[in-house]
Amino acid sequence: MPEYTSSYAKNIIKRSLREIIDPGPSKKEKQTIWDYFGSECAYCGKRLHKGRREGHIDHLVPNGANQLYNRVLSCKECNGDEKRDKSWKRFLAQKRSNVKIKAKRKAKILQWQKRHKKPIFRKGVLSKVESLQDNVISYYERNVEKARRLRNKR
Repeated sequence: MPEYTSSYAKNIIKRSLREIIDPGPSKKEKQTIWDYFGSECAYCGKRLHKGRREGHIDHLVPNGANQLYNRVLSCKECNGDEKRDKSWKRFLAQKRSNVKIKAKRKAKILQWQKRHKKPIFRKGVLSKVESLQDNVISYYERNVEKARRLRNKR
């Protein structure tokens, strides 16, 4: 369970507003991802068990589109601990495995992307949503400061 911090709340605000125009994969699409990658991490090949909630549906391009084109199956270590905000190609190149295995994994991801359309948003839509996110975050931050002042008056 995540710690409910101000930065966590801001992340949720941003994601929820983005989700309105760019929804994440449906349950069926998530299963398609699991099936395509054979229940293995797209980056390191670690075997993942869906019932144990081991797999993450990772963004290939961090903070990019939520569509299938930009999503792969990943283990917790690759997605959360190692990759972070790196591009997937750079991250995969840095993984400790032999050249043939890296090339095979890269080809599999590129084939996945080829099967799915890269999302195209109407001009200006993403920047308008980012502006909405900034407005809500700014409002939130002002109220966090008010709450902190109240805490100090106890």
